[in-house]
Amino acid sequence: MAIGSCARPWWLGWSAMGVVAVATAGCGIDVGSKPAAVTTASAMTSPAPALAPQPWTLAELTYHPCSVLDSEDLARFVLDPVVRADTPPEGLSACSWFSIQTSLSGRFNIRFAPAKADLSDLSQRRVSDPLEQQVAIGGQRAVLKSEVRPDGRNGSCSVHVSVPSGGSFYLGIAAAGITSGVDWDVCAKTIDIATVISARLR
Repeated sequence: MAIGSCARPWWLGWSAMGVVAVATAGCGIDVGSKPAAVTTASAMTSPAPALAPQPWTLAELTYHPCSVLDSEDLARFVLDPVVRADTPPEGLSACSWFSIQTSLSGRFNIRFAPAKADLSDLSQRRVSDPLEQQVAIGGQRAVLKSEVRPDGRNGSCSVHVSVPSGGSFYLGIAAAGITSGVDWDVCAKTIDIATVISARLR
């Protein structure tokens, strides 16, 4: 898929940035629901190949997208250990985590997806979104986009980060609620988690 060919909100597909090649799959996250199982049907009917030692290529994560965050990460970012994994052939590789509600922050969800899109030359992208920012995450080229909700508070934030061996990965965080936002810095958390993931890829 050409970069920039998707214009749906990231929680309905990917982001308006359209950088990720996996945008054509149904990738929505319902913030108010919990995943029913840790594995997909495809993982149960077709054994996935063993995961290679870190650091990983994106291809090695195809059947193990949830491996990019470990138990210590889940505790640090206050995430529920029950995850939703999407893997071929039923879907394109992705993983979703749900936050654990605390008194300090509202509920949010996270989605990670490896992709083939190359970010080596951002000037060649088909669609230029004025809300995007070019940033560096883990020493790698990246683009970031944030969303402010109608109430003027923080809503969602997404990044697409280059991977040295080729391709890029998508990471997005969305706070609960379509019209209401949160006061904490959603993009700071997105960058923090994306930096952790970037360090585990080659």
